[in-house]
Amino acid sequence: MFGIFKKKITAAVGSISRKISGAEEQEQKEEPVKKEPEVKSGLKDETSTPAEEQKEGILSKITKTFTEKTLSDGFLRDALWELELALLENNVAQEVAEKITADIKAKLVGKKVRKKEAEKIIQDILKEDILEILDQPKINLEEKLKMKEGKPLVIAVIGFNGAGKTTSLAKIANYFKKRNHSCVFAAADSFRVAAIEQLEEHAKKLNVKMIKHQYGADPAAVIYDAIAHAEAKHIKVVLADTAGRVHTDKNLLMELEKIVSVNKPDLKFLVVEAIAGNDVVEQARIFNSVGIDGIILTKWDVDEKGGTALSVCHTLKKPIVFLGTGQNYDDFEEFDAKTVVESIF
Repeated sequence: MFGIFKKKITAAVGSISRKISGAEEQEQKEEPVKKEPEVKSGLKDETSTPAEEQKEGILSKITKTFTEKTLSDGFLRDALWELELALLENNVAQEVAEKITADIKAKLVGKKVRKKEAEKIIQDILKEDILEILDQPKINLEEKLKMKEGKPLVIAVIGFNGAGKTTSLAKIANYFKKRNHSCVFAAADSFRVAAIEQLEEHAKKLNVKMIKHQYGADPAAVIYDAIAHAEAKHIKVVLADTAGRVHTDKNLLMELEKIVSVNKPDLKFLVVEAIAGNDVVEQARIFNSVGIDGIILTKWDVDEKGGTALSVCHTLKKPIVFLGTGQNYDDFEEFDAKTVVESIF
């Protein structure tokens, strides 16, 4: 996990640190050597004057024990370019990569950084910035169920074709069933060939009731009937599959808006592939027209770059709820931002 991302980020941070060290060494060569007064104690005199403090700084440079580099805007701009490039190469959207490097520059510009500490300081700031992007307010599904007060919790999964919506829906059903919460499927993808049959196969394996209409039926009506069935049978969760959509298909996007308007799902989860790269930004913006509540990242187990998670969280400002890590129903993890960031660093 994140193998390429780790290598690229580590290399970029190390390069920045070396540039700071190289700049310091150049400054030391250019610094005129001045005769210093005798220093009787290694302790700093709290009553020292600014002139004495300046001399102490010069002495530190000469001894190379406490070497510091004042980081200018121009120096950081050039030094951080390699980090920005590393982020871009790891599927981080350009606007996100620019934000991260701009944040780091803002926190470092004008600061004095010791050569031996430079790498750790930059890494800590980078870690903090990535955590800030990924650590969106979590969705507590148990609390959401309690708030329904006897009515079903309605969850709709949406996204592009092939992102893994139907399989993710089945994994969500397995997640709830393992916690003793009953579910019903709404086969609201009435456009894609074999979509109903695919969901029906999952329904049989998981022993979950499925509400379906004929192909070409109104998807909003399918979900409406599934909600009515859940209310009548006291089923706790309605899980609605929807057709894959692209931004060029305005009819399907309008159909999605109708689904949301008619049925008012409690949660709308955007399903995207972790390997989608920069395409995820466009997907997020398209589907956020109906108000995305959370994200499911599929193919997390094969993602070596990690940029999609950063890009989609930055774009939507919504949490990643689940990670798809394989083909089995149990290959489904609740997302924890701190754990993911620790695994990177």
